[in-house]
Amino acid sequence: MGDDQIFQEEPPTAIAALAAERRLGDRVRTFATRQGWTYKKWRDWRLYLHTEGLVVTAPNGFQAAFDWQSTAVVVYRRNVNGGVRDARYTLIPPGGAAVNIGPGAHAMMNRHKEMFGITSLVTGAPFRYPGDWGDYIQRNITKAQLRGVVEAIQYGETVDFGAIQADRHGLRGKKGSAAWADIAELSLHDGRVNFVGADKKDVLNTEYLHYILNADLFLNLCHNLKGRRL
Repeated sequence: MGDDQIFQEEPPTAIAALAAERRLGDRVRTFATRQGWTYKKWRDWRLYLHTEGLVVTAPNGFQAAFDWQSTAVVVYRRNVNGGVRDARYTLIPPGGAAVNIGPGAHAMMNRHKEMFGITSLVTGAPFRYPGDWGDYIQRNITKAQLRGVVEAIQYGETVDFGAIQADRHGLRGKKGSAAWADIAELSLHDGRVNFVGADKKDVLNTEYLHYILNADLFLNLCHNLKGRRL
């Protein structure tokens, strides 16, 4: 079966019913793994992207649905010699029954699972084209949740992003904190984010993006609030 056919592949009736029940909207695209015999373990897994969420399925009956409004994601990406070696996306719904998908591997330690609120973790398929579906997932989570997160912070709540917490005063990491007004810019390099002040010096410890829950949402939040006094 060619990629074009898989992209257009409709989900089975039961999966379509699950998507409808969870109000995931219209199906956008279907993704699978490579279809050769060497990928037999994974070849019948499917990733169904919808306008309001996604569904992951396996031939053993496993199925998991995620909506943009309530789902969190942890992204571990690693490039080797200019190519993507690892692109693991860990999807975490309310309750913490997580699923990771995408090529490569990432051994998440128990302390990090606890930090992210993960209660169980299913190792899912290495779906092809992670740049396509991965960016789609992050972009839609940010679109669905950013406004609510900004409002929560403005009303005095603390929002947990794993290794970093955000509130109306600023950011708090493992080794210190920084006020929003003191953060002039964010610098991304080698999978890490630096928080830079007006004097070009770091105002908070560098943090790996794969330790930040909803990293794309977090970065957009920082760009919205940096340099401000709330």
